[in-house]
Amino acid sequence: MNKQLTGFTLVELMVAMVLGLLVLGGALTVFLANQTTGRANQALAEIQNTARMAHLLMAHDIRNAGFTGCGNSPRVANVVAVAGANPIWANWRDGQGIRGLPAPVGAINGRAANDGSEALRVLYGGGRSNTIRLYDGQTLTLNTPSVVGAGELAIACDENLASIFQVSQVGGVAQDEVQHRVDGLNCDANLGFVAPEDWACGVHPARNFNNGAMLMRLESVAWFVAPSLDDANVSSLFRASLINGGQLNEEVLFGVNNLQFAYLNGDTMAFQTAAAVTAANAWGRVIAVNVTLTLDPAILQGTEVPANARTIRFLVSLRNRLG
Repeated sequence: MNKQLTGFTLVELMVAMVLGLLVLGGALTVFLANQTTGRANQALAEIQNTARMAHLLMAHDIRNAGFTGCGNSPRVANVVAVAGANPIWANWRDGQGIRGLPAPVGAINGRAANDGSEALRVLYGGGRSNTIRLYDGQTLTLNTPSVVGAGELAIACDENLASIFQVSQVGGVAQDEVQHRVDGLNCDANLGFVAPEDWACGVHPARNFNNGAMLMRLESVAWFVAPSLDDANVSSLFRASLINGGQLNEEVLFGVNNLQFAYLNGDTMAFQTAAAVTAANAWGRVIAVNVTLTLDPAILQGTEVPANARTIRFLVSLRNRLG
């Protein structure tokens, strides 16, 4: 008997197609969900890298703020002046090495900071150091070749006092003689201490340095947020650093549109805003800084990044003021 061969009926084909579409739709839904999750994870990873970079760079500067070496005496003399006054990037006496700038910050080294964003300026002795063997009132003779070059700002210190000045010349057979004169940014021939309220050019007394004295480079850094150099519609985190007697703006992190700080007072153990730190010598009592960075929405478009991941926070202690 011959068997009759039959195919699928139309109904069976339609049922099979519906089932296939359901399976395909489910697979496509899973694929799209995984793709969205992957994009979010990638965005979060980039944010974490941004947070890590911001933390490492800013923490290094904040941690060293106010450090002068040689037992870190709070007494600091400064003969660096422009138009008869310490320029803001070399003004140690007003903030004792750290100073918060509340909004509106205005311009830092010619670049206007974002409205509503704060800034921070720190000064410290950094990098390698030399020990001072002799000092004749103008020339520091060192035990090793100078780590500070001509034109750079330096700190010379002993257990009683630190002195800030601009190096006029580096000489000697071994490049171990550092001179300072009344030229360039130096407005006084002497490096002795003057009380902040009595500061003026030409009134510093003479001083000596003993065999335990040190010489190191003065670091002056300002952190602020401003429109990016590459795209004015997106903001970036900037670092203004001291290079040979002047500031240089460096664009550190693209995509940061706001910067806020809170300062921990070591006496009251309470955090304050920069605007609230008004008491005399209050900046000298700051022992830690809480930093808040907000990412620019322009770099987050099209990504599903949680709202709490768009803000980066970290706390940094000033190492020379603890204990």
